[in-house]
Amino acid sequence: MTASRPRRPTSADVARAAGVSRATVSFVLNDTPSQTISPATREAVLRAAEELGYMPSPHAAALRSGRSRLVLTLVPHWASSPTVMRYLELTGSHLAEHGLLTVTHIERSAPLRDLLTAVHPAAVISLVPLEPDESELLARAGIAEVHGYIADFPDKTPSVTLNQQHMGRAQAGHLLDRGFDRLVYVSGPRIGHPVRPAGRLEGARAEAAERGSLPVAAFSYTDTASLDAAIATWLGLPGRVGVCAFDDDTALEVLARLREHGADIPGHVGVVGMDDIRAGEFSEPALTTIRPDLDPQARAVAHATLSALGISVDDESPVGSTTAQVAAVVQRATT
Repeated sequence: MTASRPRRPTSADVARAAGVSRATVSFVLNDTPSQTISPATREAVLRAAEELGYMPSPHAAALRSGRSRLVLTLVPHWASSPTVMRYLELTGSHLAEHGLLTVTHIERSAPLRDLLTAVHPAAVISLVPLEPDESELLARAGIAEVHGYIADFPDKTPSVTLNQQHMGRAQAGHLLDRGFDRLVYVSGPRIGHPVRPAGRLEGARAEAAERGSLPVAAFSYTDTASLDAAIATWLGLPGRVGVCAFDDDTALEVLARLREHGADIPGHVGVVGMDDIRAGEFSEPALTTIRPDLDPQARAVAHATLSALGISVDDESPVGSTTAQVAAVVQRATT
């Protein structure tokens, strides 16, 4: 026999335990400024709510205040990388300073319409462009749509964009500073949307061109055999080959195959990753990587959200597309 779930406590239960009316419970828990509640009554209500484990309904609170405190972030399943998750964590922290709560939804196949039957957000932050019918659905529901794109999407104007070009520039700049004169940008089979590696490659090529270096080659592998074939070519090249990997996972795969080929790392071939995941510290040799400073973008997308909701902010962080982004090099043994 399956045990029944315990009933969720209601405001009526709190009122009964505290010996007051449901209206008084509502006034206390919502801190209604126009009502005068004695300290003893307030304490009795709060104690009863805590003992019963009562939690007010967020939907009811939204109806009373006229606005939800919830911000929903839509993340494509292919984009849930450490960098993106850190970006969302920072965004949520900035929104929390203004009393907003964030919920992240990893998208796969469920329609947005179905999701909105379960949650009632004040705003939706989209990391990639929504379909026109999805944007129309949000507009009809009175839900603010904020574009916090993780890359530059053609023909789309974002509120804020994570600068993929700057990430590629940071990788190429570091390798060139370390004396690698032939650069190759490498991506594997798990890149998600092609705009991300394309942006990083564009940035790496721009950095190399500005320094008068050889053009950056691009290579994408699909399996171990294709990666091994590329490595055999790199090892036959004169000079020092610097590999800009799409992310740390890609870099670790490249590094493992380089070791299998007996490559001199970093004497002949250097590797730099992206994201600064913990596994990179323990690779052999330890992986050099790039840690993007995501706070400017996170703050900007938070401010774009607040602006869309009509909430004023005290500081002067820009609301709009962010192009400057600092990236820290985490120097280890592969460069």
